Amino acid sequence: MDTSREIINWFLQGPAWLKFAVEKQLLDVSSDPEIAANDSAILKLIQRLNGNHLGLPALKAGRISAETIGTAYWDLFFLADIGFTASDLGLNHDIDSILNRQLSDGTYSLDPGMVSDYYCLSAILIATVAKIGYHDDPRVKRYIQTIWNSRCPDGGWHCEEWGNTGCPMDNLNVLMLLGQYEQYRNNPELSGAIDLLLKHWERRGEGWRKDGFGVGHRFQSLEYPAIKYGILRVVDVLSLFPSAVKTPGFRSMLNLVRAKSTGGKYFAEIISDAYADFDFAQKEKPSRWITFLVTRAEKRIAAFS
Repeated sequence: MDTSREIINWFLQGPAWLKFAVEKQLLDVSSDPEIAANDSAILKLIQRLNGNHLGLPALKAGRISAETIGTAYWDLFFLADIGFTASDLGLNHDIDSILNRQLSDGTYSLDPGMVSDYYCLSAILIATVAKIGYHDDPRVKRYIQTIWNSRCPDGGWHCEEWGNTGCPMDNLNVLMLLGQYEQYRNNPELSGAIDLLLKHWERRGEGWRKDGFGVGHRFQSLEYPAIKYGILRVVDVLSLFPSAVKTPGFRSMLNLVRAKSTGGKYFAEIISDAYADFDFAQKEKPSRWITFLVTRAEKRIAAFS
């Protein structure tokens, strides 16, 4: 990974939770999760995560949606992205309660009105759960097997309501889960799902909207967490797959992101008050976290070279 010492030092001058993420995921050294978990902004986030209105109790009760920012879906997503485990945060009981809501066919239906085979939403949650310490949990493995068995003839996944047209968000969220497992990263049977995302990008000049999703200005803006369909998360997910990062489509997407850099640092372009305590929710200064995400993707890409 060709990351300047200046950028690494800049990361390490940030908050304790960011230092933890950098040491664990970029520098591959042991780091203390307790110090990071006691950062004031993280403690406030965990408090919201435990709350009845937007937190895990509301998620388990089916009162919140993955399509709304600042809910347990995305708070948990962020904490997992940092590198915390459920044990680090004292969330094992809540995560187990969620996983125990598994339906008889191996799927989950927690979002209000969500049908069980609407993987676009449930895959966000289970990808996060896998990342936060449940990678080998049999309930997660059963969900993955159900998803795998539901592939369409083109090798991807389609939102039920859209029939056989192929849905970028479905494929992105399923790949976000499967990309955490070595046996899927190099599996050629995922080429259909990967190709759908790449072709969607490559046809951007045509103004092509795929099942309501476009790749225009909003898609191309740096945003975290990208609850909509956004370039930062697409690059992050595709960087898990060796076959994807070698394609011209991925390279052009990555080059567009790189062009946004100012001295190796990146700014948030779309923000939300739901994460006002974090630098990816302000535009005036470069965001260490968004820069970290791009750097992490670059590290993965370099490993495939």
